[in-house]
Amino acid sequence: MKNSLLALALALGMMPIAALAQDTNAPPAMTDQQREAMHQTFERFAQQEMQLHQQMRSQILSSLSPIHLREIGATIGNLAIAQNPDVQAAAKQIDRVLSPGERQRVVSAHEAFRSQSQQLHDQMRAQMQSMMPAGHPDMMKPQNGMMQHPQDAGTILLMALSPHPMLDMMHGHMMEGMPH
Repeated sequence: MKNSLLALALALGMMPIAALAQDTNAPPAMTDQQREAMHQTFERFAQQEMQLHQQMRSQILSSLSPIHLREIGATIGNLAIAQNPDVQAAAKQIDRVLSPGERQRVVSAHEAFRSQSQQLHDQMRAQMQSMMPAGHPDMMKPQNGMMQHPQDAGTILLMALSPHPMLDMMHGHMMEGMPH
């Protein structure tokens, strides 16, 4: 009797798994070729995004006076070695250093970058979705409101000119697991 109950309990417990295994509505799995194509597409778009960022950074650097560049560099350096870094205070300090024209050029360069970056992301989403097997859900839907974009030149400069080793490490780490 105990064995019969155990067998029945196991059989009932396995029914949902068996039902899922027979689900014909599940999207088909991606092939190795599809994964490789998506990897290559992601790499290409990541490279283009880095080029856009480098272009913005160059525009920003060329729009600042040499004196202001040194002051901004000192502020970023002090922020990097501060015991308790205050990013908002550093951004405000940088913003105060800038002339109105420099502030406007920094914000304009950032807005152009954001616009180009958004277009690039939209292209990538569409291209990668077209590589998915038929019936596969759109896993690359944009997440509205996830990132707030800086509006002031000081914050933009901190983001554009500060090194981002964690982002570089994350990008390298993400690529390690991708098929080649």
